[in-house]
Amino acid sequence: MSSRGLLVVIAGPSGAGKTTLARHLVETFPEAVFSVSCTTRPARGSERDGVDYRFISNDEFSGLVASNHFLEWAEVHGNRYGTSGEWVRNTLAAGGSVVLDIDVKGALQVKRAVPAAVLVFVLPPDPAELGRRLSGRGTDSNDTVSKRLSAAAGEVALLGAFDYFMANDSLASSSVGIESVYRAERMRLASQSWPSEAVSYHTGVFSGLSAWKGKRVLVCSGPTREGMDDVRFISNRSSGLMGLSMVNAFLDAGALVTMISGPCRHDTPPGSVPLIRVETAAEMLAALREAVAGADFLVMAAAVGDYRPKVVMPGKLRRGDGFLLELEPTPDLLVSLDAPCPVLSFSLEYGPDCRERALEKMLKKGSFAVFVNRGDIPGQGMESETNLGELIFADGSSAEVPGGSKRFVALAIAGLLGERL
Repeated sequence: MSSRGLLVVIAGPSGAGKTTLARHLVETFPEAVFSVSCTTRPARGSERDGVDYRFISNDEFSGLVASNHFLEWAEVHGNRYGTSGEWVRNTLAAGGSVVLDIDVKGALQVKRAVPAAVLVFVLPPDPAELGRRLSGRGTDSNDTVSKRLSAAAGEVALLGAFDYFMANDSLASSSVGIESVYRAERMRLASQSWPSEAVSYHTGVFSGLSAWKGKRVLVCSGPTREGMDDVRFISNRSSGLMGLSMVNAFLDAGALVTMISGPCRHDTPPGSVPLIRVETAAEMLAALREAVAGADFLVMAAAVGDYRPKVVMPGKLRRGDGFLLELEPTPDLLVSLDAPCPVLSFSLEYGPDCRERALEKMLKKGSFAVFVNRGDIPGQGMESETNLGELIFADGSSAEVPGGSKRFVALAIAGLLGERL
């Protein structure tokens, strides 16, 4: 199973002590590395280019922005700062953890781009202490210190968007606190591959996983939304958990995974996985057409809505006596896509003839295999933490997928597919 890297973002007002805590993590945990940001500001004191920051010109920075080089970038107190997205994802994919020490707005940009990022907000005990620290470092003019203190109130207003808060009253206590956060996050199952201790209980189930090492797998997940107006929409109950579990399964097997996701509760793949967010069926089809070209395998776990309003009303419809909603079919994504690689489709069915309907869908869509499960049995289907079903192949053969958590079921599916491919 592959190792997982953790992306930790430490942010807070200038002078809060975030850089000191970031460096403490890197010095304490061998797998953690400090991200060296690009900046247009001049070096301070003993700062070294390539070690503390990459000091570049405004023109160079603008060029990197234009080429989508940055995971996040922002202008802070007249200077620009940015983090290389490619470097972060490559480091995480190799199993290393990345520690970022950036401004508050930059941290929120990172969270949008990498939902699995862990955000820690650092703040001194009170504004007076923050002022003393800013003045004490002797690198800023009185006017700059005043501007930084004024900006701090706006930054603190964003604290609620973070995962953790740390009152940085002393280096000793804050160091212990940041270590605790790091250790706890590393222990989360979402932050690690399927434990080897658990693999040994189901050795036969996972025997085909090694076939995926180095393969490029595209996973499409979650529901789609079709707007009625700018507020209301038609959708379904898909939580996205099965799709996210398939992402984790192929990642555990050593594949290079990309995720396309509709709006759902479970859209937080590991930080090394590029995430493409979409909303409508048409947007999902457009994203698939662009991303599938380089894929070796497509997992179509998305619950795409079959219908959409024929007319989308602007603004918000006012409450009244009711109205008629005329619907039209959405495109059948797999039929429209004509994927250049093998496809695993999913078929959630109700009633005793669910297998026959799943086979019909598989033939229509040209899938390599289909996972079929019942939506009318407790513990299966949408909004459930568990699943089980049958994996049917285009040649007519099939295999039962044992029940368990959706992540376990996803690993079993990936293993069975690996044995065939």
